[in-house]
Amino acid sequence: MAYLYLALAIFLTFVAFQTLYILIPIFKDERRRKVLNLHEHSFSVIVPAYNEAIVIENCILGFLQTKHQNAEMVIVNDGSSDNTLEVLKTQLKLRPYVKPFDRTLPHKEILNVYRSETAKNIFVIDKFNGGKADALNAGINFANKEIVVTLDADSILDPNSLSEMNDAFKEKNVVACGGNVMIAQAFKGEFGHFKPHFKMKGILRYQYLQYLTDFFLYKRAQATLGTMSVISGAFGAFKKEMLLKINGFRSTVGEDMDITLKVHKFIKENGNEDKITFVPSAVCFTEAPSSIKDLFKQRVRWQKAFIDCLVHYRRCYFNKFSKRFSIFFLVDQFLIGTLNGFPVVAAPFLLLINHDNYLFMLMLLAIAFFLFTYQRITTLYISHLHDIKFSKLDIVQIILFLPAEIFVFRLLNLIFVLYGTVTYVYKPHSWNKFERTGAFAVKGVKRA
Repeated sequence: MAYLYLALAIFLTFVAFQTLYILIPIFKDERRRKVLNLHEHSFSVIVPAYNEAIVIENCILGFLQTKHQNAEMVIVNDGSSDNTLEVLKTQLKLRPYVKPFDRTLPHKEILNVYRSETAKNIFVIDKFNGGKADALNAGINFANKEIVVTLDADSILDPNSLSEMNDAFKEKNVVACGGNVMIAQAFKGEFGHFKPHFKMKGILRYQYLQYLTDFFLYKRAQATLGTMSVISGAFGAFKKEMLLKINGFRSTVGEDMDITLKVHKFIKENGNEDKITFVPSAVCFTEAPSSIKDLFKQRVRWQKAFIDCLVHYRRCYFNKFSKRFSIFFLVDQFLIGTLNGFPVVAAPFLLLINHDNYLFMLMLLAIAFFLFTYQRITTLYISHLHDIKFSKLDIVQIILFLPAEIFVFRLLNLIFVLYGTVTYVYKPHSWNKFERTGAFAVKGVKRA
């Protein structure tokens, strides 16, 4: 009986958090406020690149189409073993470039620095391999602008993305912003006029719905409450002075979550009013894993990143992190998101052994199914408000897909989470990068 009470308490806590993630985005006022600060910020877009020859051209083309003029791109070739550097030399017509820059943050030795002849605001740093965090630190040292944007090599910036980020940093006390990441394979059409579709295989459908929910519901709610635990490494922005104050990126399997927690820690320790926000209108497109094997690699790495930060910052909860952030991180993400996964996965096997609690478990399952379904419908509504508009046929296909998404793909992802949690004990820092295919190509843009 005690087990049932505990299960019910955890389930009700789960329902409470999920309800928050639904209600806050629905009632959040998205109307633009007039910002009296007319300052136009400058941006350094840093792209760490390790063996990214297949996708790096799309990343460059996206940057070249951005409407915000005061921006530079710094591509850091982190000792690639493929022909990434050769592709960059050909695509950008690189020439050696000499510029003294700070060595405030530690990183591996730099071999050469180049500047593009065709796009004068694009630079390439060629260095010894040191990992993603090391490459980002090198880029930060080189960066010459106020705001540092971290961008994955397979990410493609929307033309308005930096302008939207610029508006966000005009708000008082904003020191970091998360961008909105979309699944590239879920869009078609020419660049700048992408339209969503749902004609893809199930694994991509699942990720697309998950990303839409994570960014339009979860991150918007967390940013409102000051509890956002990760600014996606695929597209995030930070004031450079803040990154220098917190000593840049730590070498870890999840550098994006780690840097976000560093900012939270700095804000709490310094007792100021700085804040982290999320900009749903600042969009980038990224290639998602298209196979179970690659999804497994990605999600296991994400979970190891979470556990690594959970352990690394164990002395900060309710002390060097705010109470609200600590509650969300420990209860919603650790207790419900991780620990609760073990009994959830074991529940079907327990019911085979003991049928006494069959109706109780069935009731919880029915409530969870209703909650997840309502959450996805809310996601479609909020997405529509942000110009992600599906056709009627797509909406029907999405609704029909929900049972498979909830009962198959969510369970599969939960198994990946549990595997990542367990294997962190003996393989805490294994990267397991999934292989990008370059299947998504930017169309309708003139090559440099």
